[in-house]
Amino acid sequence: MSKKEQLQKYLQKLKTPENSGNVPNIGLSEADKELLDKIREEGLVDEALEFMEILDVEQDWADLQKRLPGKKVRKLPMTTILKYAAIFIGVVSLGIALKLTLHPNEQAVPENTITLNTGDAVKTIMEGKKQSIVLASGEVVAVQEGNTLTYEAGKTDNPVFNELHVPYGKVFTLVLSDGTEIQLNSGTHITYPVKFPSKGNREVTMNGEAYFKVSKDKEHPFIVNSEEVAVQVLGTEFNVTAYEEQSTINTVLVEGSVSLSHTSNPENKVLLQPGNKGSWSKTQASMSVEEVDTLLYTSWLNGEIVFRDTPFSELLTKLERVYNVSIINNNTGLEGRAFNARYNRKVEKIEDVLEALNIIAPFKYEINNNNTNQIKEIVIN
Repeated sequence: MSKKEQLQKYLQKLKTPENSGNVPNIGLSEADKELLDKIREEGLVDEALEFMEILDVEQDWADLQKRLPGKKVRKLPMTTILKYAAIFIGVVSLGIALKLTLHPNEQAVPENTITLNTGDAVKTIMEGKKQSIVLASGEVVAVQEGNTLTYEAGKTDNPVFNELHVPYGKVFTLVLSDGTEIQLNSGTHITYPVKFPSKGNREVTMNGEAYFKVSKDKEHPFIVNSEEVAVQVLGTEFNVTAYEEQSTINTVLVEGSVSLSHTSNPENKVLLQPGNKGSWSKTQASMSVEEVDTLLYTSWLNGEIVFRDTPFSELLTKLERVYNVSIINNNTGLEGRAFNARYNRKVEKIEDVLEALNIIAPFKYEINNNNTNQIKEIVIN
């Protein structure tokens, strides 16, 4: 029996109820069993089996052994091999680890995948799964459970930064080391320290849209940097919208208080009260404040897509982000129209939204699918 067949047989046995809590004895080394048992404990058996299908285990194993400096080609324990490879991801499957080590250029990450850059590797965040985020040093820094990534508590004198990217069509939750909870909307990128510094501010940088529930810490103010605007708080709830393609950066305060400032003049602050929206105009280089219905700006947390006097071009841009599609509008007659509507991404597909909009303002459209029969492009005529 080949090495690949052994490993696949082992993983298949782990899926059966009678072996779900035991280690079957099928001829693997103790080191192999120990690592694969961790995969079972973390609920990654299905992922491991998927990667085994695309992995040439015996050849990759031999190639990896040859690459180890100053070592003869010999049978090494799995943990030793992955230590030398410097990408052992803790409880990630054998197939993922070997494939990333031997063929890093072949691991093209799909555009619609949530990714985490830890500095030493770019990791794929598979929605709905459970996994530990482990650095090359072996330190566990965070745990993913479902659609939430939670970092270990603590502070440091030498902060290390991670970057999380949520693509179009996805939403995700991030819990920082201080307990601050961040809901990330589609098309959002955020950079943050694995652990905040012991002294000074707690700072993150983002573009896109996110809702923050900041843990209170008077000695360490929390600052959100988004392009030209810095939002400073002690502990509060607020929504920041800072997409690069938009002409304004909006901060809507739900609870507590925040101050806004331009990065070029941080001492000139504008204070917001609950129910206020602070808007920075990129073109006019000015800040304005107005009272708003906060639910219109936070409804996305419940999957809702709300339009209030929204120009058709802005409406289409939002639909592109929410549903991860490209929309081309050839109907110039719709450009001057403003729309009021409410939909829910959790229950309504893009086709449902288009049909509903078609009732408000009739138009024709065609849908072009990609090779996997998923909607790739929508053309409005």
